[in-house]
Amino acid sequence: MFALVYTILRRSVGKVWVEFLSKLLDQQLCVVTGAANGIGRAIAERFISEGADLIVADFDIETAKKVYEGNSQVVDILKVDATDVKDLEKIAESVEKTGRKLKAILPVVGNGPQNPIPQITPEEFHLVMDLNVFSAFFTVQKLLPFMSNKSSIVLISSIAGFQGGKNAIIYNAAKAAVRSMARSFTGELAKKGIRANAISPGPTETQAFTEFVHGDDKMRNNIISQLPIGHIGKPSEIAAVALFLASDESSYVTGAEIIADGGFTNK
Repeated sequence: MFALVYTILRRSVGKVWVEFLSKLLDQQLCVVTGAANGIGRAIAERFISEGADLIVADFDIETAKKVYEGNSQVVDILKVDATDVKDLEKIAESVEKTGRKLKAILPVVGNGPQNPIPQITPEEFHLVMDLNVFSAFFTVQKLLPFMSNKSSIVLISSIAGFQGGKNAIIYNAAKAAVRSMARSFTGELAKKGIRANAISPGPTETQAFTEFVHGDDKMRNNIISQLPIGHIGKPSEIAAVALFLASDESSYVTGAEIIADGGFTNK
């Protein structure tokens, strides 16, 4: 039935109006952290294209302002250290000022230094856990009062969370914790109608991936050879998954993990 209505509308009122009518997050308020670069930026830009109003946060405030200043759909641009609870409270204050409920929360901050087991210091351990686990949990905790029974939490984990690659034991453990958090949020918040899911990307064209391959074409090509889909993932491809999980298109999906890795772990 929807397909028939869509066809009629497209023929009668044209493509522009159909695209307007079909936006998945039209006038919905969402929060995206880590929005200045990489996957976070791709998610924010895709959400804007789908009609969302955004509060964006990143420690790299200069880049964030260059990307989002002047966009009428961006409600606020915040400089936030996601490992500092007081900074995360700035996001909650910004949401409160709008007087609106949140459609989706996407804490995208992550990464951190990686070293072999003998070289890991307590400081490095805490930093990686704070960037990936602490930041995700407390972003959600501080924003819970502004969520409704139509809200969605989308966490960014990684295939590292179940692969256990070398020289990244803390990062791998942190991403495993993020996967677990999606299920635990679901267990506690489902009765309020709040959904929580995780995305586990594989190799994706981000600054972190660039640093990982160190400009080594042989290493890069070796990774591509292990991808059945034949290319390194684009941030926009991860953003498409985030859009699905944040919108009502995934209304029957919660406590799930979507692996978006081009088939890398399918071996």
